[in-house]
Amino acid sequence: MERKVLLFIFLFSLLSSVMSGILPDSLMQRFESYHDSNKTTLINSFVQNNYRSHPDICMTAIMESISIGEKLGQAKSLAHAYSLAGVLHKNVGDYSKALEFHHKSLKINQQLNDRRALASNYNDIGIIYKTLEQFDKALESYTLANSLAVELDLKKGIVMTLNNIGTIYEAKKLDQAAIDYYNRAYNKALEYHIIDAQAIVLNNLGEIYATQGKGSLARDYFRQTLKLDQTTGDLIGSVYSMINIANTLTGSKEYDSAIIFFTEAEKIALEMKANQLLYNIYNGKALLFEERSDYKMALKNFRLASTFQDSLFNENKQKQLAEVEARFEAEKKDHEIKLLKQDTLIKEIEIQQHKAERIALISMLVLGSIIIIYLVKRHRTKQLHEFNKHLLKQKENHLKAVVEAQEIERKRIAKDLHDGIGQQLSGVRLGMSGLIEKLPIANDINHKIKELSDVIDHTIQDVRTLSHQMMPRVLQEDGLIPAISDMLEKSFRYSTIQYNFEHFGITSRFKEGIEIGLYRICQELINNIIKHSGANHVSVQLLKSGKMLVLLVEDNGKGFEMERLKSKGIGLMNITSRVETIKGEFNLEPSPESGTLATIRIPVED
Repeated sequence: MERKVLLFIFLFSLLSSVMSGILPDSLMQRFESYHDSNKTTLINSFVQNNYRSHPDICMTAIMESISIGEKLGQAKSLAHAYSLAGVLHKNVGDYSKALEFHHKSLKINQQLNDRRALASNYNDIGIIYKTLEQFDKALESYTLANSLAVELDLKKGIVMTLNNIGTIYEAKKLDQAAIDYYNRAYNKALEYHIIDAQAIVLNNLGEIYATQGKGSLARDYFRQTLKLDQTTGDLIGSVYSMINIANTLTGSKEYDSAIIFFTEAEKIALEMKANQLLYNIYNGKALLFEERSDYKMALKNFRLASTFQDSLFNENKQKQLAEVEARFEAEKKDHEIKLLKQDTLIKEIEIQQHKAERIALISMLVLGSIIIIYLVKRHRTKQLHEFNKHLLKQKENHLKAVVEAQEIERKRIAKDLHDGIGQQLSGVRLGMSGLIEKLPIANDINHKIKELSDVIDHTIQDVRTLSHQMMPRVLQEDGLIPAISDMLEKSFRYSTIQYNFEHFGITSRFKEGIEIGLYRICQELINNIIKHSGANHVSVQLLKSGKMLVLLVEDNGKGFEMERLKSKGIGLMNITSRVETIKGEFNLEPSPESGTLATIRIPVED
């Protein structure tokens, strides 16, 4: 579902004469009258204001700014130019180059300790990682941007970074976490009276509930968004909100109400001559009439939608044609100039053409060699990949066998302790009790025998406790949720740590290997929190989302340093091995509040 696109155009007074139809070389000539120390600031301002409308010119201009900034050592202007270059490369899909420029800008701003600029750097980097679907890295960047925005009291930055973090959790299919962040962003937008940000966040909440099939709840959010759009006079946003409301009404079969919203949206879109909006409106109306079995009206609206889709195509085609014609006219003028040159210049051009042909031939030979080398290397890489795949399979089988052997041995030891040693100790205790009743024994000896009997009682209890730790009976008999609840109660019984345990969507048992593995992982995480975190509150969540079983363990302790954890090996290797055995994913990251958030995702069958 599309959302409004807000386009801001700022006119830079000193450069207004070069805003349209100007070639990059001519643009640079306009700056020649300025000293180099001022030129970078002027170029950066021009690019800042025109990078959407004149991306090609701005790309040439910003590279000139970078060249001057590097030559003069202008750190602040250079950092700004690197950041703008990152945005330009991101917009054309060159994400590798975009990240390179953003990291260069980040490094300079770290040296300058320009925290406002750093907040922008981290947010821009987060956007690229999100586009590349590297959600953990995006989350890390957005979190850093949010921390700086909070520190500097950048009100809109606080709202938008909270909203961006919510989009990452939504992309990771953690809808509840996404909703929590959207609500936090909305509350801040209310507090700061940022109306356009309120509309963005409410729209996101509406879309996530619509995706979950909660059409009525989604519609409430879209209605609030529409009210805000009308308050700010955002016509495009208002039309999108009306379309969203109409679509949810169609989903709940409230067709007459849906038509009212479609009609109002159509009226505004026609006045604006917004073909993209009209395409969405007629497409939505066509689906509505199709559901009502009014196939005549459905066909009519499908044809209208098709007309505007063709119109959009023609608009783009006309723009491309205009660009081609402009280039043709430029080439024609160049050709006329060349015809006026002397014969000696023509000969010089021919010589250059011959050189170019030789260079092209050499380039083709080099390219052919590169292709051959690439094919050979690709073949070797494929062989290595197959070998590594086989090796990894062997490693997985070995690891699975080791873990299964450990669990079998745990079960055996637990059974021997409970049924063997435990039963024998119980027999000894009963025998001693019988002797005390049958034999006349002096009081002092009777007292000693009672003490021995108490020692045996404690030993029996210790054996039972050890047996249950080796293989909890509640896990075998009642399942994962009661077992984790019992383990948490016993772990925190004598500590000052408060905890809460929640579970969602789990209505049946899972395979024994999954239940035992997830129980051991949770047990190891709780032990690490008690020993190392310094936390006073722990939250444990177990939920089933689709075909994924997700365990979230969060504490408010002092956090972690990954290198220190790896070097000390405090349970991480054991947890990782367990997760690999049941084909899951394990991720550690800073908690949104403080401390640490551990996420384990295990694939399960429905």
